[in-house]
Amino acid sequence: MPSVTPRVGSAAMAMVTMRTESDYLVTGFTTGLEVLDLSPKMRLDNVCDYMAGLNFGGTDCALPMIYALENNLKFDAFVIYTDSETWAGKIHPVEALKMYRKKTGIPAKLIVVGMEANEFSIADPDDAGMLDIVGFDTTAPSVMSDFIREDLQ
Repeated sequence: MPSVTPRVGSAAMAMVTMRTESDYLVTGFTTGLEVLDLSPKMRLDNVCDYMAGLNFGGTDCALPMIYALENNLKFDAFVIYTDSETWAGKIHPVEALKMYRKKTGIPAKLIVVGMEANEFSIADPDDAGMLDIVGFDTTAPSVMSDFIREDLQ
């Protein structure tokens, strides 16, 4: 879908999450990780305008787990949307998730969605709680939901 940029796709998915989940946190990769001031009552164009005004920086996919640990936040899943940049910072995302699981006792899952198809991979193929999605189509949200609920057949 050439008219749907990674930013628009991520904004739309953030809106779906905010409107369907009772407990969530929407963040963005700026100079680090920033909590985004979004509301489920916002329209897509407002969310896109808000996101266009952010100074996005490097994509360190470990930051959501590190942020959750540092702020004592409890999540059953981390879902990261990226334009397919997956720069690893001080710790690899797989290790950050393992550390989060160990310190919290929560068997949290990780889904990384590369909004532009390329050959990236973050998930540990031997860990059933991690999933990479490359490219994005209309079936992706239901696959992601089923994966988090452990309802894949």
